[in-house]
Amino acid sequence: MRLSAAIERVKRFARRFKERDRTRYLLARRYLTGQGIEIGALHNPLRTNARVRYVDRLSRADLREQYPELSALPVVDPDIIDDGEKLGTVPQGSQDFIIANHFIEHCADPIGTLSVFVSRLRPGGIIYMGVPDKRDCFDRDRPSTTFEHLEQDHADGGAASRRGHFEEFARLSHFQGKGTELEIQTLAQHWLDIDYSIHFHVWTFEEFGAFLNRVAHSYVPELELVDQKRNLDEGIFILKRRTL
Repeated sequence: MRLSAAIERVKRFARRFKERDRTRYLLARRYLTGQGIEIGALHNPLRTNARVRYVDRLSRADLREQYPELSALPVVDPDIIDDGEKLGTVPQGSQDFIIANHFIEHCADPIGTLSVFVSRLRPGGIIYMGVPDKRDCFDRDRPSTTFEHLEQDHADGGAASRRGHFEEFARLSHFQGKGTELEIQTLAQHWLDIDYSIHFHVWTFEEFGAFLNRVAHSYVPELELVDQKRNLDEGIFILKRRTL
């Protein structure tokens, strides 16, 4: 009986994953054309009919070393080694689209990252973003990131809050509130030392949509939110570089 229940849970998970992937693909088919880049695809690149080059901060060999939990999965071999928040090697105005699924929450400065994305797009270009809803993942007990906090991270590149983010992630996401202070501080320091990629910021689906509108209003006027859809444990947000 226990084995049957476990098998059924696996089947339900597989069906949910297939449904999420189908929704992603349908939106990609609707909005993505031409050629563009996907940042941080790892083992789960977006299925699309457009032409895509892959960007990551590490080579595939180094990604496998940093993420041993992905050892049994195929990992995308990046075409471009670059900081996805800065895209220093990607010319301005050169891309028809940028895909960044489950990436923005890893960014030290999400406002700055969105500004960089828009600058790399041609007029009318698309940003396709999948963002986890904190209520449906290991971040559920973390406080949502406020816009004021994000403005401070934009002012200093996230330097002042960096240590605190690692501690909060260790305390509430990794240990789920059950770690000792020594365990939390030790793990946070280890992640800092290896520059591990964590969720620096967390939102609900509704909060992230509101964040995007405030960024467009206050910081990146070319940015326009044209579509958003709840997709099981994530939200998908489609943004466009509009002509002012």
